[in-house]
Amino acid sequence: MLRVLIVDDEFEIREGLRNRFPWDSYGIDEVLTADDGDTALMLALDKRPDLIVTDIKMNRMSGLDFLRGLVPVLDYKPESIVVSGFDDFELVKQAMQIGVLDYILKPINLKELDQIVCTMIDRIQKRQLDQHNEQLLLSQVKYAIPKMRDELLREMIEQDYDPYRGARRRHRLQTLDLEWIAEQQLTLAVIEADDLKAIENRQTREKDLILFGIGNVVNQTLEEENPNPFVLCTDSSGRWVVIFGCPRPEHAEQSQGMAQLCIQRINEFVKVKASAGMRTTPCTFEHLHEMFAEALNVLEQKAVYGGNRLFTEQGLYYEGDGGDLSLSEPDEVLDLVKYGSDEDITAAMERFVEMVQAWRLCQLRDIQQKIFEWLFEVFRRAASAGIPNKAWGSNPIAVWEQLEQFDTLQSLREQTEMFLHAIAADFRKLSATPSQIVTEAEKILHRDYAESLTLQSVAQAVHVTPVWLSKLFKKEKRKTFLEYLTEIRIEKAKDMLGDIQHKVYQISYQVGYKDPVHFSKLFKKQVGCTPKEYRRQRGIAEE
Repeated sequence: MLRVLIVDDEFEIREGLRNRFPWDSYGIDEVLTADDGDTALMLALDKRPDLIVTDIKMNRMSGLDFLRGLVPVLDYKPESIVVSGFDDFELVKQAMQIGVLDYILKPINLKELDQIVCTMIDRIQKRQLDQHNEQLLLSQVKYAIPKMRDELLREMIEQDYDPYRGARRRHRLQTLDLEWIAEQQLTLAVIEADDLKAIENRQTREKDLILFGIGNVVNQTLEEENPNPFVLCTDSSGRWVVIFGCPRPEHAEQSQGMAQLCIQRINEFVKVKASAGMRTTPCTFEHLHEMFAEALNVLEQKAVYGGNRLFTEQGLYYEGDGGDLSLSEPDEVLDLVKYGSDEDITAAMERFVEMVQAWRLCQLRDIQQKIFEWLFEVFRRAASAGIPNKAWGSNPIAVWEQLEQFDTLQSLREQTEMFLHAIAADFRKLSATPSQIVTEAEKILHRDYAESLTLQSVAQAVHVTPVWLSKLFKKEKRKTFLEYLTEIRIEKAKDMLGDIQHKVYQISYQVGYKDPVHFSKLFKKQVGCTPKEYRRQRGIAEE
């Protein structure tokens, strides 16, 4: 549908043009009128007519001033015809300078107007066709670029690096706005849903939705939380692969925290368990295939230790939020008896049978021996942590004789749990409480919020495993470690925004965010407005 706006302060001319000229024969369905430039400007900005026919001289705002008022509107460029007298040639020249393409002299000759309107309609239709073709091309490029990125990245992770094709790969990366991959150190993570084959056997469509959901959650999480470059693709088996840029060495540990956060968000939003294998030692893009192979290799550990975790090449693994503690990891069991409640111990022992079955032992005596060794590793670590060897640790023969009495996995589990409760009882008399651990972690967060803090670095500082610091934070504070740290940083930023001497980008750096754009996005997510809007709402002058 096309619109025309007729502007003239003389009623007879305005209405005559509207009623006597056959606008509908040119495909114009709506004819608007205005009696002065002020009214015409408001009407044009509201209705955006495709063609404007305006008198050049009018009371109040002239036709020339009206057309000048439309010039700053970048996304609206109508075709315009000015109506002038014989003595208005200088004004017509000015109109041409602001984009008017034709004029008609008074009194208006309808045949002459017909020729001009025909030309204008042809121009309008050509411009609309060009815009349509441009949008179509942009749409095709929009869908083609992600596919081209996916294909290039899959080639780079799944095929050995060929130095003879290095220059071509660099060029392709640059063409697809991925040149940072060739310029920075990188880490790589492979993320997959646990038990995906079982899901696929239930319903193929369900599998597709889960894979799509995981990709969406990972991408959104990293866009919101990760300050450094990253890119997401799929491998030939449908697993999601994340390549993290690490401009500085400390960013490698940060990317590890991001991978763990992705597992937590997948648990929360996709409602499935997922595992990730990660190469955390930074390398250049020439080693992407090796990094991918190593990430897949460590990901296989979930068959032994259980899923819903992040595995790394150092053998460390961290649970996703709401995931199961690993009984196979001595440090985690030590924190369980040091800081967990009796209910936590009982809940953790639900995985005891799974752990024993992973040992793949068939003989009862071999199973008893392995449980005995496992228990004594816990005893040894408990003693190193300051608990004197009591009845459960000072007499190994008594412990063995106790285990030897039981010949079912269930009864062996019950006996082992009793030993863990005994160790926990002694720890409660001597060690720091869970609240004290969280309090110490809080002090670090409030003191060092501007640093590159991670769950791993703070856990190390308070002498617990990252898994347990995460659990304790969730239990004590009813929020995750990252949520708590973000709140501290945003509150500090709000205070600093009250002082106009601080620029927004300076505040971003001073509260721990190296990327001001990422800081502004996070601030808006937490507060509901951008930092600049926050200042304006409080009557603080713009920077």
